[in-house]
Amino acid sequence: MSNSKDIVYMQNTNNIQPENRATKILNKLLTSVQSLVDDITALEVNTMVVDKINASKFNAWEAYLKIYSINDKDYFENKGIPEELHQRYQNLFAQLEREYFYILIDSDDNLTPEQNEKIQRYQKRLEMKKQKNQDIIESDPNYISLARPILPAPSPIVDENSSEDNQKQLKEWKKNLQEIQKLLNNDKFVRTLRKMAELRAALNSGDVHSTEIDIIYAQTVMQLDGDIITRYHKDLFSLSEDAKNLILKAHNEGVVAGEKQWRGTFSFLINLVQNIATFTSNGRSY
Repeated sequence: MSNSKDIVYMQNTNNIQPENRATKILNKLLTSVQSLVDDITALEVNTMVVDKINASKFNAWEAYLKIYSINDKDYFENKGIPEELHQRYQNLFAQLEREYFYILIDSDDNLTPEQNEKIQRYQKRLEMKKQKNQDIIESDPNYISLARPILPAPSPIVDENSSEDNQKQLKEWKKNLQEIQKLLNNDKFVRTLRKMAELRAALNSGDVHSTEIDIIYAQTVMQLDGDIITRYHKDLFSLSEDAKNLILKAHNEGVVAGEKQWRGTFSFLINLVQNIATFTSNGRSY
């Protein structure tokens, strides 16, 4: 029999207990699953014919810069975009700004005084739009302060003011960079940003100096509850028979491929949840 003096007691050099580590890993995994579920509640397949296709990959920072630049006062003039399309571009900025507003009001973190001011200003803007039943007019002195975007600016605004003012603006810009980086780590915000970037690319895919825009000829949406909605643009049926059949064939093939991938993702998630349930039921997670 071994002598008790020969027993060596091992110490846990890690301050985190195994069960705590398992809990943290499990919680992180569940958060990731929730993010996936939020992103795939519906399958949407759009088919359109464009003049050109941008092959560049999605870059969140670059997309943020491009969407934010829509708010620049000289944006449409510099780009030569017809007035008829201004509202379509402005809606992209407005939707991203609205997503940021919802993130602020739903935040569990302690908001800074600047962020609270943005919430109040945005709410007042919405209220004034509702009361006046019109968009904010930049030349109207009653609306100038409310019209300022609440989205953090991605670049510093340095003008001919005093150097002291410019230093304050540079300091504000550095704070904006930190907030933007935090936003780009927010899955919900990035999903909206990606969608706005795709819509902007669709607007830019043709001649930006023309009021003609690319048409979504066919759209199919599949919901989790089993609803399948397919829409066809009326212009589709004015095309030649060959062109119409080619678009419909491409769309149907896209729907089949998308549905296959969609179902595969759901099967993966179901198996993952089942494995998590088995793991927790065995008492190995607390």
